[in-house]
Amino acid sequence: MKKIISLFIVILTFNMVSQAQDLNVIVPGTAKNIPDGWHKFTFQGAKFDVEVKAESLTEGNIVWFDQSIYSGTLKGYDISGNGTYVWPNRERYEGAFRNNMRHGKGTMFYKDGSRHYGKWKNNKKNGKGQEYNKAGELIRDGIWENDVFVKSAKTKKKKS
Repeated sequence: MKKIISLFIVILTFNMVSQAQDLNVIVPGTAKNIPDGWHKFTFQGAKFDVEVKAESLTEGNIVWFDQSIYSGTLKGYDISGNGTYVWPNRERYEGAFRNNMRHGKGTMFYKDGSRHYGKWKNNKKNGKGQEYNKAGELIRDGIWENDVFVKSAKTKKKKS
């Protein structure tokens, strides 16, 4: 029985860690029947400190039950616009979001101290970007497609 419980815990932990880069979502209807203005409330385990307009969320701070935190703009019930999302493992993304995904320019700060700055599309590195190690030294500069580094940036020639 102990082996089964241990195996279940390992699988559950792996599942939680493997999904660490996904964003939590806001349950539709969260602001139903709430008047316009700034409000603090809890809904399905998430704590909200947000602005409501016409029963839609426009901006604010949200803390989910797993301690993920979002601070920034919202569109209806989606994380959209500019903001900061912090995962329970303390990794964070600062930049543009669209439809609950990293989308546009932004910087991902990893727990080992490294970071990636560049363009994102549907939660993946996509387009021009730079990777830096924890000392802040440039490691890679170029183009990514679906999280894969595909091409180095062209070096600029000095004019004589």
